[in-house]
Amino acid sequence: MVVFIVGLGTIGEPLARLFLKTRQDLGIDEIIIHKNTPELKYRGMLSRFNQYGARLAVFAEKEKDFKKLLEPAGFRPHYTFEEALAKANVVIDCTKEKVGRELKDKYYKNFTKNGSIFIAQGSEKGFGKPYAYTINDASLDPWQDQFVQVVSCNTHQILCILKTLVFDYEGRDNLVKARFYLGRRASDISQTESTVGVEIGKPKHELFGSHQGEDAARVLSTVGIEPLDIHTQADKLNQSFMHLIVFNLELKKPISLWGVEERFRANPLTAVTYWETNNEVFSEGRDWGHFGRILNQTVVHLPSLQVLSGGHEVVGRCSTPQDGNALLSSAAVTLWYKNPKTYREEMKKNFYKLPFIFDEI
Repeated sequence: MVVFIVGLGTIGEPLARLFLKTRQDLGIDEIIIHKNTPELKYRGMLSRFNQYGARLAVFAEKEKDFKKLLEPAGFRPHYTFEEALAKANVVIDCTKEKVGRELKDKYYKNFTKNGSIFIAQGSEKGFGKPYAYTINDASLDPWQDQFVQVVSCNTHQILCILKTLVFDYEGRDNLVKARFYLGRRASDISQTESTVGVEIGKPKHELFGSHQGEDAARVLSTVGIEPLDIHTQADKLNQSFMHLIVFNLELKKPISLWGVEERFRANPLTAVTYWETNNEVFSEGRDWGHFGRILNQTVVHLPSLQVLSGGHEVVGRCSTPQDGNALLSSAAVTLWYKNPKTYREEMKKNFYKLPFIFDEI
């Protein structure tokens, strides 16, 4: 199996490292990476990838510039972009928003005949079937789903909270309504853009609010869960550590505070913590996680949990694992493509352990 990762930003770089680290266990024969811009600041990263065994693909018109850039490092591009597409079984697009859909129209659609699967990250609505690991796996169809959209890290977290507290127990009918406030980080520590204050996010959907709520509803619809009363708001805050979600769920059947904690602890993809700041959680991920990432779908701040209205209302705060949950979903689709019958066991065997998945932080 050949995996081609397009784009080496905040998602693509740690994803490529993830596959390089686990390639033998996952049965990956070759990992190809793509970089768009031949700039000096990227040479060190590309050289490290080369030393770890990744192959570099570039657009044909930029091949000469990349050869010049990489000559002092002692290697050159191995493939053109189209040569890599022709060879790859799994293509994971980690480019900036909207670029994935553009590449799909320009390139990916022309390489579907060899049975490859194409996976896009984040807010690429319209790229393919929306997906979050363990949420809508039942909807994946090897005969139809050649294009898959791994939804954003915050959408993963919203779905994980709903699954853990509602769907896995009394079921969807137990949910009266769910409200989520997303305090998004303005930038990753690897990025330079930010904001001075709080950047207010506008609603994108008349019912669901921000795109994360809409995407959560789209994921649930693929497994027959009709639109629930879900609403999300998302602002950008001047910090670069982790997104923070404030959730408020109203339930038909009451639950105790201990019951809420017990459900979160029972889900292996949900980490819990007694830390009260997201930078402290981030620091633990930096020190103990994969490539500084936590691959759990959410990190629940236990001191923030509260049960109100006689047990019918649950409120709390969770930190988003810095795109780590999306990395895990990309690995899941890759293993599903390899073997739909065994990928769940392969996921548990290879990733349900440190440094990927935490139980308590």
